[in-house]
Amino acid sequence: MSWQLRHALITGLSGQDGALLAAQLLARGIAVSGTHRPGRALDDWRLRELGIARHRHLRSVALDPTAADACAAIVRDLQPDALFHLAGQSRVAESFREPQASIAANGGSTLNLLEALRRHAPRCRFVLASSAEIFGAPAQAPQDESTPLAARSPYGVSKLLAHSAVGAWRASYGLHASSAILFNHESALRDPAFVTRKISLAVAAIARGSAHEVVLGNLDARRDFGHAPDCVAAMAAMVERAQGDDYVLATGHAASIREFADAAFAAIGVALQWHGAGADEVGIDRASGAVRVRVDADLLRPFDAPLLVGNAAKARRELGFVSSRDLAGLARTMVEADLARLAPDRAPCA
Repeated sequence: MSWQLRHALITGLSGQDGALLAAQLLARGIAVSGTHRPGRALDDWRLRELGIARHRHLRSVALDPTAADACAAIVRDLQPDALFHLAGQSRVAESFREPQASIAANGGSTLNLLEALRRHAPRCRFVLASSAEIFGAPAQAPQDESTPLAARSPYGVSKLLAHSAVGAWRASYGLHASSAILFNHESALRDPAFVTRKISLAVAAIARGSAHEVVLGNLDARRDFGHAPDCVAAMAAMVERAQGDDYVLATGHAASIREFADAAFAAIGVALQWHGAGADEVGIDRASGAVRVRVDADLLRPFDAPLLVGNAAKARRELGFVSSRDLAGLARTMVEADLARLAPDRAPCA
């Protein structure tokens, strides 16, 4: 019997990537089961914004992916055609505070799910949301699938364990398992704890008159900021390939946090002028002279890779991956969404 994608299981349904992927799959007529943490109600604000919270082919199930027995049970019971593992600890800064929890949430969970597939659903196709943090501080730029892996943060180590496990289970057991090496991928559905959404939300609040500045950490870190819907479309395409493989998903263009802030403020007609350096640097509104960006030394990480930028030539060639937003367009999209959310007649959301 030939493989067909009729039913997908997505871990982390309520996150940015999980919600976007669910919406794309449902639009194709594919049934989706999505997981959320046990003991908590599903945080469905993203699903509501996407208009799929009550979709008849979407259901949510509780799963702790760090529990091997629970992973085995859900795979055995649901028998999905594809499993997209998008849940986990997703913040680099948090991984420095709780490294063991990050290893369990990202590395251990991946091992549990791969073993569950091997034992109970070997025809199911698997995609991992990996991360550019597995490269550490690479000498090579841009990074691609052949770049040596040398994670430097606990988060990077946790993702490297998961990424390596995908390759090992693919080679050793013949699983159709792929790894999406994701560089920064943003959207209006980003969690406010992420720096891009922190900036867009603050800019919108400043425009609405409810805030006057945003406080950030390292402004010099350069990242490859892509559009999240493009990346989840590529992940969906991975399961359609004849074999599993690893793919870098990136735009090929790097920008600093400072440049992202410039683009976000430009979306409300504010031009920033930068003064100072390090923890003393500030971004000032050229027109009014008001300080709009400050740096807090407590937000600086013990290690922050100075430059992560990816070469997605393989994904473009094999998956049809595209980058649909430049930095200005991405920042503008996020700011406009937060401006709409902060409108006086709009119900509050994350």
